[in-house]
Amino acid sequence: MSTLSNILEQGRRALQVQQMAMQVIGHNTSNAGTVGFSRRRLDLSTAAPYGQGMLGLGSGVDVDRLARVRDQLLDTQIRGGLTTQSYWSTSEDQLARIEETFNALGDVNLSNSLDQFWQGWHDLANEPESMAARYSLQEKSQALIGGLKRTYGELEGQLAEVNTRITETTGSINELTASIAELNVRISNAEVNGQEASDLRDSRDLAVDQLASLIDINVHEQADGTINVYGGGDILVQRDLQIEINVDRISTDPRNNVSLTLGSNLASWRPTGGQLGALMDHRDTQLTEVMDRLDAFAVEFSDAVNARHVTGYGLNGQSGVEFFANDVSGVETLALNTTIIGDPSAIAAASTPGAPGDNSMATAIAAMRDQKLSSGGTLTLDQLLQNISLDFGARRASAKSQNEIETAVVENLENRRLSVSGVSLDEEMAKLLESQKAYEAAAKIIQTIDEMMTTVINMKQ
Repeated sequence: MSTLSNILEQGRRALQVQQMAMQVIGHNTSNAGTVGFSRRRLDLSTAAPYGQGMLGLGSGVDVDRLARVRDQLLDTQIRGGLTTQSYWSTSEDQLARIEETFNALGDVNLSNSLDQFWQGWHDLANEPESMAARYSLQEKSQALIGGLKRTYGELEGQLAEVNTRITETTGSINELTASIAELNVRISNAEVNGQEASDLRDSRDLAVDQLASLIDINVHEQADGTINVYGGGDILVQRDLQIEINVDRISTDPRNNVSLTLGSNLASWRPTGGQLGALMDHRDTQLTEVMDRLDAFAVEFSDAVNARHVTGYGLNGQSGVEFFANDVSGVETLALNTTIIGDPSAIAAASTPGAPGDNSMATAIAAMRDQKLSSGGTLTLDQLLQNISLDFGARRASAKSQNEIETAVVENLENRRLSVSGVSLDEEMAKLLESQKAYEAAAKIIQTIDEMMTTVINMKQ
């Protein structure tokens, strides 16, 4: 038979359980807006029954476990989505800067400057004896050279900024991996001692999510509650051990790029995915390519014009004079021949000596804009330059489209995680009312048993 003391114990236990339930509800509602917080759930179970005679009477309620609500599969999917989305977001941003560099001055862009250069030769062909036309051509040539150098200089500036961002992002990764290693120890120690570590696990998961946006990672949880984090197949975190990423300058790199190494390994290490992967891919692929293509244009352009001009005759009767410097290896060395700068009359408009009215050379050079490149292919000099900005504009549009897709994927996954792990205030208020009523009922049982015990005691007096 059940005793009054057993019933009193049931009531006492019920009060404690409902107090704990209210504490969990309060913790959830307090952190409804906290980034990375996972709602807590108090799982209850029926307490073991008393075994008296043939009857197994109930003994109330017990706490089965206190746990956070989290879906590990969703976590893995979100981290993969964050890595991809961050990669395309960073790529779009960097490609937009290249596109803006070519279009920053509106109509005063490289294509317009090249048009003015060809127009200068047309004007000279119309007035082959004019010094004014030569001075104008000289000015337009300098404007084109200045535009190319300005564009190239801005690209070099972007290259330096990307290297700075690579360094800063690497520092952020090291900070996150150090934090994860520290949390590993705290979580393991807490759970070994029977303590609840959900808040610590939330902090660690938030750090892992942030890390996933910077670099492609794999996460494996161990039996002791710690996690191992891998980047590019290499260990970054193992329990309390953190492997730092080192940033070094490549002394032999003419563009002063930075290189990454992992821990004590001296071999170059290259990450994939995420913001850091996008920055390194952009630096080594996109920026390098656009600068190389501008260099190639400068060489092709100056060589083609020089090859024609050197056979012509200037107003001063000179021949064999190159229009551009003869040692052009790229945009940085592109310049007018010092002879042309010092004496514009050396600009050749004629194809024969002693014929100041001859405009055949000026006409031939002006017509070069519509001629295919001497190096082969189907492009003209104009198309060679225009295609650089068009190509990178198309790449930016593609990256933007991909970024929008990946952003939508991540938002959908995060909404799904929010529906699982997020705090619903309406749901918590309903639980609060339920716990309140259960608490009041348990208190009423205790009050009633107290009165019954008083009656029994009074009977013995």
